[in-house]
Amino acid sequence: MVVVHILVFVVVLQFVANVCFCSLSFNVSFCVLEKFCGIINICVEALHDVMTEDSDTGTLKDCMLMSHFEEPKLTDDEEPPTEQDKRKKLLALEDPVHSVSLQQYVYEKLKAQQALMGDQGFGALMETVDTEIVRQLQEFLQGL
Repeated sequence: MVVVHILVFVVVLQFVANVCFCSLSFNVSFCVLEKFCGIINICVEALHDVMTEDSDTGTLKDCMLMSHFEEPKLTDDEEPPTEQDKRKKLLALEDPVHSVSLQQYVYEKLKAQQALMGDQGFGALMETVDTEIVRQLQEFLQGL
């Protein structure tokens, strides 16, 4: 039951974020602009949750992303994945949480908003966001 509530919450959150970003892209309403700071804050919090440092390269990567189906290398004491395990992984690969980079998604939506509003208008909009949040957002998006 708890899992269902969490899934519903995640779906609602994704819907609200998509509606807000879509609204920003097509019709810059006062209501959405008023909530922009909160939207960015939630995005940065989510990026903190899903981004980890890659030990090989030292760069940030989205830990929720899954690569395409590959057979894992097994040691002698491990059993191969069952058909059920394979089906679960294939199903998970269809979920946007595991196939769309949140970092890239936020970057693309902000760039689209900047193109729509122009540099000056977008700069004024970003000034409504706390400077520490903007700094953290820039850290997450610096490699893109």
